[in-house]
Amino acid sequence: MKFMTFNVRHDHGPNSTQQPFAYVPAPESFQGEQPWAIRKWKVADTVLLWSPDIEPDFHQVVDLESLLHEEYDWVGAGRRDGEKEGEFSPVFYKRDLLKVNSWKTLWLSEEPEVEGSLGWDARHPRIATVVEFESKSDGYQFTLFNAHFDHKGIEARRGAAELILKTARSMSHFVILMGDFNSPESDPGYQTLTGGGGEENRNDTMRHLEELNKAVTLDYATRTGKPVRSSPNTMTLPTHRVMRPGQIFQKFQNSEDNTNVLSDPVFLDTRYALMTRCSDGYDRKESYAKMSGPLGDYGTFSSFGKDDPDFPNEPRRLDYIMMMKHKGVSVRRYGVLPNKYDDGLYISDHRPVVVELAW
Repeated sequence: MKFMTFNVRHDHGPNSTQQPFAYVPAPESFQGEQPWAIRKWKVADTVLLWSPDIEPDFHQVVDLESLLHEEYDWVGAGRRDGEKEGEFSPVFYKRDLLKVNSWKTLWLSEEPEVEGSLGWDARHPRIATVVEFESKSDGYQFTLFNAHFDHKGIEARRGAAELILKTARSMSHFVILMGDFNSPESDPGYQTLTGGGGEENRNDTMRHLEELNKAVTLDYATRTGKPVRSSPNTMTLPTHRVMRPGQIFQKFQNSEDNTNVLSDPVFLDTRYALMTRCSDGYDRKESYAKMSGPLGDYGTFSSFGKDDPDFPNEPRRLDYIMMMKHKGVSVRRYGVLPNKYDDGLYISDHRPVVVELAW
């Protein structure tokens, strides 16, 4: 099943109409932040092309519903009144694959059930949309959190993470957490959610070319029964065992047991849980091809370019898909998609993150 998190920039730019179904002619140049009426088409196209089964994003819900309604339904509420006021953190899902058993809005504050409540040192009210899903094909149940942490308050991000951890730990089945946490990996928000996990580019393809090449060479030799000369002094035979750095993925190979037996489990970052060709425990008999590592950019926040006041702050990794109580779940695909193309149009100031999970 595919999941996508995509922070779609709100419609408050200098040329924005702040109205659904608005028409704005294409400008001569797409430099800088463009109004939602321009960006919405390619945001929807991104969803339709990559076809995630669940796709959380923010704002401009009426337009997105109109552009996606043939395949997707959605749930969510405004953060100020629990209805239509303020930014949304909606969850779009494919109606032919999933049904919603229940859903609610959780305010990321000391009073999570109070509509519009402001938490700790947050600049704005912040929310998580919590949805209990059931697969129509096999009855598999899981809970998804789509959250947007505060961009200013450090204690607000820490408190939001602690609240979500407490809520998720009380659940009996698989939990997925995704959204814009406004937290680099060194931030208390990320550190609280993961228990201190996260090492940039841990499973980056270019850092492990030798191990990847050994793995695919052994795979070929084993499948064909033929020896392979991968270098002038190296011959791989079908009976060889490929030795890999022992701790590169060890944490994540043990994490399934750890996060399911600990009384206080934490979330696992799917970027680092991705099963690659040189992951320990890689089974060549499995029927799907493994990626070499995460695809695309490391940073998920890009700004709208050099004229954007936030340009000095990019690139940063702020958008995540995580999981908890994931026994029997594997991360098969992970990628960060582009948000700018050769016409210069930024469809948002964040890049979409996509994962494929299997259970």
